[in-house]
Amino acid sequence: MSSTRFVGRRVELGLLESVCSKAKADEMPAAAVVSGPPGSGKSRLLSELGRRNPSARQLRVTGFEAGMQVPLAAAGGMLRDLGRVLGAGAMLNELLFEPRAASKDRSLEPLRVFEAARQALLGIADPVLLAIDDVQWIDELSTALCFYLLRSAVAEQKALAVIAASRPSTEAMVFRESLARELGDDRVTTVELNPLDKEDGLQLIRQLAPHLSQDEAVELWSQAKGSPFWLGMLARGKEGGDVADYLASRLRALRGDGAWLLTVLAVITRPLAVSELAAVLSWDEPRCESAVSQLERSGLAVKEGQALRFAHDLIRASVIAETPATRLRELHSALANWFERQAEADVELLHEALVHRREAGLDITDLALRVLRSPRRRLLGRAGLQELATVADSEELAEPVAVALRLAVAQLAGDVGEQQVALDRWTALASNATDPTLRAIAYLAASRAAVHIPERQQEAPRFLELAQSQLADDPVLAVEIESHRANLLQVVMRQAEEGRRAAFRAAETARQLWGQPPVELTARERDAYVAALQVAFNAAVVEEDGAEQARIADELGRVARGSEEGAVWADHDRAAALMFAGRVGEALDSARRAWMRARERMLPMLVLTSGTNLLSKLLEASRLDEADEVITECLELERRLAGESDRFAMSKVGDWSIHSLRHEAWLSRGDWRDAIGSLEREITRQREPHFRMHLHQSIFVWLARCAGQTRSQEIELHVAASRQDSIAAGCRRCSREHTLKAAEAFARLGRIEEAEVQLETWDEDGRDAVLNDALWRRHVAALLAVARRDLSGIAELEALVAERRRLGLVASLLWTRLDLAAALQTRDSRRAAEEFRQAGELAAAVGAYTEQQMADLGLRRLGVRTWRRGQAKRGERPMDTLSERERQIATLIGDGRSNPEIASRLFLSRKTVERHVSNILARTGTRNRTELARFLSTQELSSPAG
Repeated sequence: MSSTRFVGRRVELGLLESVCSKAKADEMPAAAVVSGPPGSGKSRLLSELGRRNPSARQLRVTGFEAGMQVPLAAAGGMLRDLGRVLGAGAMLNELLFEPRAASKDRSLEPLRVFEAARQALLGIADPVLLAIDDVQWIDELSTALCFYLLRSAVAEQKALAVIAASRPSTEAMVFRESLARELGDDRVTTVELNPLDKEDGLQLIRQLAPHLSQDEAVELWSQAKGSPFWLGMLARGKEGGDVADYLASRLRALRGDGAWLLTVLAVITRPLAVSELAAVLSWDEPRCESAVSQLERSGLAVKEGQALRFAHDLIRASVIAETPATRLRELHSALANWFERQAEADVELLHEALVHRREAGLDITDLALRVLRSPRRRLLGRAGLQELATVADSEELAEPVAVALRLAVAQLAGDVGEQQVALDRWTALASNATDPTLRAIAYLAASRAAVHIPERQQEAPRFLELAQSQLADDPVLAVEIESHRANLLQVVMRQAEEGRRAAFRAAETARQLWGQPPVELTARERDAYVAALQVAFNAAVVEEDGAEQARIADELGRVARGSEEGAVWADHDRAAALMFAGRVGEALDSARRAWMRARERMLPMLVLTSGTNLLSKLLEASRLDEADEVITECLELERRLAGESDRFAMSKVGDWSIHSLRHEAWLSRGDWRDAIGSLEREITRQREPHFRMHLHQSIFVWLARCAGQTRSQEIELHVAASRQDSIAAGCRRCSREHTLKAAEAFARLGRIEEAEVQLETWDEDGRDAVLNDALWRRHVAALLAVARRDLSGIAELEALVAERRRLGLVASLLWTRLDLAAALQTRDSRRAAEEFRQAGELAAAVGAYTEQQMADLGLRRLGVRTWRRGQAKRGERPMDTLSERERQIATLIGDGRSNPEIASRLFLSRKTVERHVSNILARTGTRNRTELARFLSTQELSSPAG
């Protein structure tokens, strides 16, 4: 039928074309769901829509019944096409299609694939048409990927038309409802396919069989009941009769290579390229092409691109029914062997081989183990887990094989996030095992799983003690148990001191075992060593031991060499250690490396962790433009991963919440009153006291800074709430942080005695602190001295101005200048005005709107006209007003790059690029990109000195 002109469905085709036009015109996704019974022409309609939209980049997802349990089976073609997107598809191609990628990558999971596919999709400059056929048979992971890409297109305002076709089914209804939730009902069209009317049906018959008389054509139309598929099948034949009988006769008439190829196609779980079919059958390509042509002429199969598929799924059912069972088993066996040879570590191909082995009646236990041990096993998802669990639980298995399979299934359950299943299977394994080491491994894994289940968390220590009681001579397991004990004590049991001791013990044991070169570590030893160092680093953060942080970060960098995730953690931790010492520039560089590496390697959870780490340091340095980029990227990623209503709580002790940090930026960059209101709402959504404490602190500190006595009652309430959360968190560092923040708030309210009590409490610990915390301790003491009219307070603020300026701690420098200016108001109004002016200029330069307002307010109280920042000041080049990122983007605009191209090149979202372009136009005084490009041609875009 591919050579015939498309007939009928004018109204339906018009509706679908309008969806494509809407997506393109609005630069926003739009969707349609086409529903119709078998043979109503859904696939034919999708193909014609694609033909009529040649300017759109076309992607296709096709479900098929035999592939419903194979992860990403339906999306395989789309992923290959996305992997070919120049530049943007490189990571996806590496993860999924490079021959040795699987063997070197131990952390491939669905989210990495999804993020790589997203990057490739956004790298396509043209509008995209995503055709999804047979929704009722799409595997779970392919469906999840489609909606992940859809959410990404919504966030990035990408012209994406999603056209999904399905038989009437529950799956189709759920799919349509999900589209409506993502896009809104007004952007989702429903198209019901009814039988072709008589006029269109007769026109199609005349096109396919012009020799038939009018009466014969009418008879065929009646027999086919308006079904385009059956009209085509019957029109190609010479006799009428029942369509099912006719199809059976057509299959029996097929001979030779064509018949054999059609049988192979029926047994394979998905369409294969002609070259792959030739390899399966051990034919040369000319022979295979000849058989393919025979099938195309018969109308039983169609060729789409390089792949051959059935013209209709009912044909497959008829072929299976007509083929003897022995022949089917032979084919399944041959296909299992072929897929195994092709697979290497490709879990999708291994899974297909397993399906064929089972259908052939062959033993599948060794292949099931190979699937479970694949580096890509996480792609199997819940459906694959259930299937393999059934294999592992068979009573016919010999004990060694049964134990190995059940162990691997329990590990997979944890890997795919099914923690309750993991806990149940680990405890069952431990109860039945006779080997003490295996029991210890199982109880340790059960304890780890219990931590992730709120209602089972309190069981985790008991399982850990059972693991410890079974521990024999296994040094790796001993380190793993001690590392997990440290984490349990600090996070679950709130026994911080004991937890820190356990963490340092674990790290020291690992050093003694493996820390002296030239020890060659196994993967298991390295993982245990890295985990021990990580819990020790967390303990050093809580201890505020900067020297130990630096030492562990360097050690982690050496131990984790060759590990993608380990390298990110090493830079992440090094940044924290450098910041502790006040080496702000180096800390930013290290944090930025961790962030960029996590993003480039598509490690989504580490993107969130390293993003918050980088953001905390950008805020200290008042790099607010770059901070905005990080906030936008992290929030959009979180929404893609978890939905807008959810909050991720990082398990690492020292991490911030992105939602706390975004409010810190908002408090400085926007209207502080709005930010306070949003923080109040955020508190109700945050259940983790460690993170909620920071929200309370942001509120009471900024209320004290900006509103003072007028909001004292609210300040008191949030100080008390922060105190309660710091106690609940069971973290000494959290308590010290609360104490210092509370001291600042009370000092600004003029409550000197209460502030002094807080400072005394902070001092009682007597340990070194993060350098900026130590500077804030001096700052609060200076505020108290000023309140007592002690001139030493002014001198101390002046010293702090110099120190913070030297270190690059711009955020706290702004408040030091503002407080110094306020202290000078009654003593030296000229100097006070100068300090306010300098604070205002610095605040304007970094985009700190709130601090600029405070400086302006101080100047007005002194009767001084305020300075307003607009475009470049007199004598200042417009290019000097741009941030480093804006310079990068301006250069690319000058090269003629579009916003999507810039976003892809710099790994930014389109919204971030659009915001930067608006800022560049405003700061250079140009009205549009063309005018900006002309202006840039006369300017030098070199980075400013320093």
